[in-house]
Amino acid sequence: MKVLVTGARGFIGSNLVGHLQRREDLKLFCHDIDNSREELDAWLDEAHFVVHLAGVNRPKSEDEFFAGNAGLTSHICDRLARRADPPPILLSSSIQAQLDNPYGRSKRLAEEALIGYAEKTGARAIIY
Repeated sequence: MKVLVTGARGFIGSNLVGHLQRREDLKLFCHDIDNSREELDAWLDEAHFVVHLAGVNRPKSEDEFFAGNAGLTSHICDRLARRADPPPILLSSSIQAQLDNPYGRSKRLAEEALIGYAEKTGARAIIY
């Protein structure tokens, strides 16, 4: 099974990757901010499961919230929805998604993209 982890070098991502690397039945794709969009797209085309942990919570400008949270999630969902076999995806969200602040709105938009992906494709979407 091929698993893509976004935000693979963050606190949660690095711990998850460390655990998953012990499994011999998995091939891991570890995406982080230093990877290219082309690498991400190639891994999205192959992954059997996506753990989407990447996000922005300390930006220099508010626009970075939307690009790094809602924008990245929308791109991932759009890319996966093109597949004949769209895989399940788990999104790490935030309780802030219920609040009306820039970070909260960006996380809520990411959740909405994931819900739309599930409705469009029938793939499982998990928001944690």
